[in-house]
Amino acid sequence: MKRSVETEHVADKAASTRAAEGCPRPVERFYRALVENAGDILTILDRDGVITYQSPAVREVIGTSEKPLIGHSIFKLVHPDDRDRLHRKFEECVRVPDSTVLEIVRLPHANGTWRRIEARARNLLADPDVAGILCCSRDVTETHRLESQLREAEQLARFGHWRWVKGEPAPQWSRGVARILGRDETQLPHGGDWYEHLVHPDDRDELLSKFLDAFETQEPVNCITRFRADDGEYRYIKTHAYAEGDAHSEIGALVGLAEDVTEEVAGELALKASEAKYRLMTEQASDIIAHYDTEARVIFMSPAVEQILGRTPDEFVGKPIDEAMVHPDDFGRVRAAFIECAVKGKEVQFDYRFRHKNGDYAWLETTLRAARDEAGERTTEIIGISRNVGERKRHEMELMDARERAEAANRTKSRFLANMSHELRTPLNAIIGFSEILRMQMFGQLGHTRYLEYAQLINESGALLLDLISDILDMSKIEAGKYELHLEQVNLHHLLDSSMRLVRGRAEENGIGLAMHMSDDLTVDEIVADERALKQIVLNLLSNSIKFTPSGGKVSVTVSAAEDGIRIAVSDNGRGIPDDQIARLGKPFEQVATDAALSKQGTGLGLALVRSLAELHGGVMSIESELDKGTVVTVMLPLTPHCVVPMPVAEPEEALASEPSGNPELVNMAGG
Repeated sequence: MKRSVETEHVADKAASTRAAEGCPRPVERFYRALVENAGDILTILDRDGVITYQSPAVREVIGTSEKPLIGHSIFKLVHPDDRDRLHRKFEECVRVPDSTVLEIVRLPHANGTWRRIEARARNLLADPDVAGILCCSRDVTETHRLESQLREAEQLARFGHWRWVKGEPAPQWSRGVARILGRDETQLPHGGDWYEHLVHPDDRDELLSKFLDAFETQEPVNCITRFRADDGEYRYIKTHAYAEGDAHSEIGALVGLAEDVTEEVAGELALKASEAKYRLMTEQASDIIAHYDTEARVIFMSPAVEQILGRTPDEFVGKPIDEAMVHPDDFGRVRAAFIECAVKGKEVQFDYRFRHKNGDYAWLETTLRAARDEAGERTTEIIGISRNVGERKRHEMELMDARERAEAANRTKSRFLANMSHELRTPLNAIIGFSEILRMQMFGQLGHTRYLEYAQLINESGALLLDLISDILDMSKIEAGKYELHLEQVNLHHLLDSSMRLVRGRAEENGIGLAMHMSDDLTVDEIVADERALKQIVLNLLSNSIKFTPSGGKVSVTVSAAEDGIRIAVSDNGRGIPDDQIARLGKPFEQVATDAALSKQGTGLGLALVRSLAELHGGVMSIESELDKGTVVTVMLPLTPHCVVPMPVAEPEEALASEPSGNPELVNMAGG
């Protein structure tokens, strides 16, 4: 083909000579027509690169007529960046007769753009018919654009292409393949052992076998193979290849695309490993892990169900949880839990009884969690985790039985205390009354002076025992929920003054000062309360402070305003209470004292009654104390009680419903 072009030009030159001589021939006109209508551009340059002939085809390529180009240097026409490279190739061609060079340069188009031209130049300076450098050129602008786009696509999509011509030792690799493997194109192997350098040993035989089969059968190749990158690591390459036929319908080459899927494969492998790990955890878990659809049909059930319920997972898969499996009393709760989880997407936890394979029911605790769609709007699946709580339920039943027994014992205790208090109070009233008569010698002299001392001791001991019995009776009433408050207007100043007079004698005997203070912020003189209960609160607090305050100490009562009520604080500078024991106080029969002798003087009911009576009024009691500094006990009471009725621990008992009565005559005598 090249020779025919040269022959045409020679014919053209010869025809020009004959025309000058006036003897044109028809055959010459034929060859001239061929040259002028050829699609490729034919150019003749002298040894300096000046155009001596230009075919008309140049008009279609650069939009310029051929005549203005003749006489111009080709080096001045090409793009400035291409001139040096073109000059070197041209000189190389000029030096060697009959040599051929190939180069791509850019020529300006009439519209201002640059067109890429592939020029093949041959040195025919020695040929008298040509006497120049013959260039055959074609426009490759569009081809270059497509190749650039392909390279960009390869770079962006992490793929490359290759072509393996049948009979060649190795494929021809694109720049994209080299980029995937982190290599330069020149570093890719081109010998027959290319696969030993690139392909993982475990994948070589399979890949070569598929390539060879494709050459024979024309079947496309699709596979994922590990290729060695420049850093020594293997990358997963997805290969898609197809056979390319020649003009004789025979396979001439394999053409393929190579896509880097390392990240995808790594993700799939990680996902499989994760699935295997979690499946192993699920299968080994002692709890039942279940997967449901939104209709409560089982999609998956872990093997733990066999150990807990005696059933295999296959007995559940594809079936809903129905009434045949769940205890009739619990099925409604189970159904409601599934609906709440599926519709509202809430996490739900509930206990229920599930039928075991042997017909018994096993207690299960199940937690349901909803799996939502990507938008988080709709529940697609439900995950349930169930555990056997039969042992826990058994303990709960035992605790309930124990609680019932304890409550029964408490009721018995309350009845006993109430009855005993009632029975003891009557003779005690007689003892106190008659001992008072003897002490006062109302019916004459007793004789020996020791009798007066004994009568005094009997009277004091009886009074102490009566106080104790009264405290026990009050405590029993409160615990039984039968203590009734008799609310009335109570003058605070009168009540406190009366209480101070009752304990003043004991305080003076112990050398303890008493003080009372009504705060300036107190705007009321009266509150609504049970006067007897309020007085008992104040007396118990004063008695405690006097008992635990050494001689020379001081006990004070301060009344101040509080939010929606009053604050009564009894303080002393006595021994104080250790921090770790304050929480014990306020409970029946609990005592804290650093002096064992003082502990024996009471029963531990004083503060318990104060706390209970304050709470009955809707108030609270608090204790602040510091060792060797003193103690402050504060009672907060509302101006109008929000009465709190304790939950009764026993049925109403007559012994608790009425005050124990004594002999009125003896009581009067004792009071007289």
